[in-house]
This record gives sequence, structure tokens and C-alpha cells, in this order.
Amino acid sequence: MICFDFDGVISDSLHMWGGVLNKTAARFGIDLPDDVRPFQRLRPLTFETLGKALGVDPVAFSDAMAAEAASNAAIPPLVQGMRGVLDSLAGQEPLVIVSSSRRAVIERFLVEHDLSHAFSDVIGSDVYPTKVEVLRTLLPAGARIMVGDAASDMEAARAVGIEAIGVLWGWQDADMLVDAHQLVQTPADLLGVLRASEGLSLHTH
Repeated sequence: MICFDFDGVISDSLHMWGGVLNKTAARFGIDLPDDVRPFQRLRPLTFETLGKALGVDPVAFSDAMAAEAASNAAIPPLVQGMRGVLDSLAGQEPLVIVSSSRRAVIERFLVEHDLSHAFSDVIGSDVYPTKVEVLRTLLPAGARIMVGDAASDMEAARAVGIEAIGVLWGWQDADMLVDAHQLVQTPADLLGVLRASEGLSLHTH
């Protein structure tokens, strides 16, 4: 089983979430600078952590972010190159999304991009408290790799003893991904690493 983070790895959603953040912050009386990179240093990369950093109630802020995103008509684009990765992996072994976003937001994206078939499960932050806990529950089902773009993804993978692969096209830079076993620059590089990983034989298209 390969576990994927969602935002920044599959969904090119940084711009969308930036807009959601600005609207949500304004509701809480917070005026964010235009050049701020609010997600860059968050550890863990969750909206609760962001709310705490902004000095507001973390749960209320996270709920407000989720509500704003659910009402947002814009669905982010798919990260360029990830469709080929997912098409190659689909059917080879189970793929699961493990995300800090809410499940409904993720499923809406997957339907829009015709990718629902690729994943055996979608686990959002409304289902589990932390990524460490959800990865631990997936170990008996064969979870062996976590693909993510944040320090907290790499830390969660290491905490449960599975391989951590960090992608460099996501929300956090390489200096935040020091716990990754491997870093990949592009989706094509990711597919190469997964092809080479033990027990996985992929067909090509």
C-alpha cells in the first residue's frame, strides 16, 4: 500500500488555499501581508497549527477554513504529471490518500479530475486525529510508503517505520523534508522511485 498526501502532492492547491486563508483570516480580524508564506514552516502542516500560529482558536479556525473551501467553486488543477503516476500505479497495489484536508473536499477534487477509481480509500482530517495514528492503523493492510510534501508527512512515516518519500513540488521546501528517506524533483522521478521499490512491478503506458 502506498499512502499519498493530497494538497501539494496530487492537488496543485496552494493558490486556492491561499485565497481561502485570506478570506478566513479576515473573518477572524486578521490582515495577512501579501507576501506571506503561511504554510512554509508549519509543523505539523495543519489548519489547526496555522490557527494557533495566528493566535486564534485552532479548531474554530480549521472548521472555518474547511467551510470556506467547501463553498469555493474553484477546484484546483491536478499537479502536472501526476495523472500518469496514478494511472501506472492503479491496480498494482492499494493507493490511499492520507490528508489534513476534509474528505469531502478531496472527493470533490477526485470526481472532477476522474481519479476516484485510483484510490482504495480517502482518509481526511475529519476521520483521524493525526497522520501517525492513521498510518499506524494502515500497517496491517500493508502500508509501506508515505509520499508527502511536508515535514509532518516524513515524521509520521518514520514514526511508524515505513518509507518516507518527499516531493519537491509541494508546499514545503527541501530544508523542511530532512526526515525523508528520498526526495524527488518531479512526478516522473517519483514513479521511477516507486518502480524500483521492493515488491512493485508496474506496467507502462
